[in-house]
Amino acid sequence: MNGLPQLKTRSFLAFITDNSPLGIHRAGYNGVASLIPWRTGNNLLVPFYAGLNYELISLPGLPPYDEACDWKFEPRCEPMHIEAADEDRVVLVQPETSHAHVSARITFTTQQPHYLHQRIELQFHRRFCAQDEPNVFSALFASYIHAPADLHIYTKPDLEAGGDLDGWLGITREGHGASTYLCRPLPAEGEIDPSAHLEAMKRQEPTADQSPTGESLTFYYGLCHEEMFLMMFKRPEKFRLAYSPCGAGQEPAWNPAWDYVLHLDDARLGTPYAWDLCLAVKPYAGRADALTEVRDYLAG
Repeated sequence: MNGLPQLKTRSFLAFITDNSPLGIHRAGYNGVASLIPWRTGNNLLVPFYAGLNYELISLPGLPPYDEACDWKFEPRCEPMHIEAADEDRVVLVQPETSHAHVSARITFTTQQPHYLHQRIELQFHRRFCAQDEPNVFSALFASYIHAPADLHIYTKPDLEAGGDLDGWLGITREGHGASTYLCRPLPAEGEIDPSAHLEAMKRQEPTADQSPTGESLTFYYGLCHEEMFLMMFKRPEKFRLAYSPCGAGQEPAWNPAWDYVLHLDDARLGTPYAWDLCLAVKPYAGRADALTEVRDYLAG
């Protein structure tokens, strides 16, 4: 990854890229090209792809991008560049795209000891729905995780319900195109280590749920190479959950996509919109510790 801007904390090294290729990193993937905890030295992300990657624009009322360009991933195809980079900030810019006419400015910043912040700023330059209909908008951001032993993500949909160990779910799907999430509860009687998460999932029959986090997304974490990959979302009503157990391939092991979706009920022309989120990468120290991180972030 030599040649890419680097962001460092005491916990990890991150390489930031636009959507051009470099070495084994493939064209079309942007955001965090590699994310390497110092403690283990293992890249948490599939090296061909990326994490926190601006992947897909969805605009009801507009013909699909692939009808015009033979590929559905508009942010991957359209020009993007690194506008600024220093030791604690990298800015990606995508000018107004040719089909959806959306421009983007994506800023990555670090915070000690183990935080990577992402601020996504979008602006809409052309109406894409009928005049009497709202401009419903969504955009998928994907993180392709490198062969974790446990494919699930974990969350507490109601942050304040019960005690800190109550109401937790492990979430997966049967396959990439499956229509429903499969949810299983984590035990509430005590803290568990990372391996016990997966054991708890194996012991129970799942329940099917179209939207296990409702109409907003506050946080989730996954466990990968002895690290907790904790995603936290400011203003949760502007985010939705997306997830695939094998979105980054199935060989030699399943590589899940731990994703999130930006959402607007009615996007206005010429109005800048912003979404803020934070990734914490740290050794797993329990669900109560994860909630402390989330509450501190939401209050900060």
